[in-house]
Amino acid sequence: MTMRVARFVLAAILFCGVNACSSSPTVPTPTVTTETFTGVINPLGTSSHQFTVNYSLAFSDASVTISGVTTVANATPQTITIGIAFGNVNLGACTRSTNYVNAVAPLNTALPTTGAPFIAGVYCVQIFDNPDLPTVTEPLNYTITLKHY
Repeated sequence: MTMRVARFVLAAILFCGVNACSSSPTVPTPTVTTETFTGVINPLGTSSHQFTVNYSLAFSDASVTISGVTTVANATPQTITIGIAFGNVNLGACTRSTNYVNAVAPLNTALPTTGAPFIAGVYCVQIFDNPDLPTVTEPLNYTITLKHY
């Protein structure tokens, strides 16, 4: 009887092992992270914020929206266009990517990436007054909403 039980256990182990080897592992679905950044931008200035992409199993996309701009002096809402970009962090500074920049971004309009440029790591988003078409005439408070994986 003991030999019979041993053969059964061995057969069960082999059966389970063969089936486990033939199935594909399930890749976890990435979770969207939403971050809100605020700050002040001056005429012809820039302001950057770092963010961390945590999803490491594949490349992923992101989007950024300038969700509000008001004057520092009296909180008057502004309806200007302003520059927004994704970038890489180099020696603590944000270097804008030429592929993911909108120098005249309207408020409340997302700047999405395409082609999944992000893998796990630290990146940045930068708001800037476009030097070719400046729109920031005084210090402005801003709010940026960033979605990434």
